[in-house]
Amino acid sequence: MIKKVILAMMLTLILPYASTASVTFSTYNIRTFDKSQSYTNKQELKNILTKLRTDFLVVQEIVNTSSFLEFIKKEFPHYKAVLSNCGGRGRQKIGFVYHKEKFKLKKLYEDRRLSHLSSIKIKTGCGRLRPALVGEFVQLKTNNSFVAIGLHLKAGGTLKSYRERAKQYKILARIVHELKTTNHKDILILGDFNSTGFIDFDEDYKNFDYMLKKVQMNSSSEGLRCTSYWTGKNRRDGIEESSVLDHILYENSFLNNLKIRVKLSSHCKKVLCEHVHSRELGVSYSEVSDHCPVSIVFE
Repeated sequence: MIKKVILAMMLTLILPYASTASVTFSTYNIRTFDKSQSYTNKQELKNILTKLRTDFLVVQEIVNTSSFLEFIKKEFPHYKAVLSNCGGRGRQKIGFVYHKEKFKLKKLYEDRRLSHLSSIKIKTGCGRLRPALVGEFVQLKTNNSFVAIGLHLKAGGTLKSYRERAKQYKILARIVHELKTTNHKDILILGDFNSTGFIDFDEDYKNFDYMLKKVQMNSSSEGLRCTSYWTGKNRRDGIEESSVLDHILYENSFLNNLKIRVKLSSHCKKVLCEHVHSRELGVSYSEVSDHCPVSIVFE
């Protein structure tokens, strides 16, 4: 019991930084949203997003784009959704969902260097991997400008996957450097990094950590025990294991805020990141996503 209480406290981290206007940014991989023969439970998704109470959300794995845009328009009319054109071989699009009265989108584009790892020059077309979705926004209350980068990096725990993600980390660091040299001061990077080695502190973690140092940012998941679940190495025992795949990368001075809180939602919060049987994770896991929303609150 004591262990669970301590863990519950860890799931809402309070870091010592200062504030202007409170604003919440989140990331959520919604597993193959409305893919044919694998439809998403939209009522449960609505419940999750309503409880999330976020101002700005980055989503991944939006396969049925028209269905998702209609879902946001119908259920969350104060928000606007924009999606990438490319989504890799799985057609898993990345998107921004933001409160229309709090943010204004100035510019949107895809950086396909993350999609084409085998070529020095960027080819035409989408490529086999997912691009970075880059948006330049204005926070209307403060008139502060910032750049949001939505990501969904190469999946997998094999050595080949590690090497491809390492290449993507280097490209991401280059993207951040280019943005900073063109006078973009506030940058936020959100998404599914597929950092399968994060908990084990292995080569994948070292590559991720090296990228963090290059971009001089912190990760929202540094103090979290999980952001998602998977079947585990024993796929027949029914026990699902937790992992840390999702991150929000931020600088301490982002939008001049000094106080930061990190929140974990859905089934990850419900079971406190313990390894549990799949039935304990509930409908959010079985019918919406194996991932959980991760949020960062700037106050």
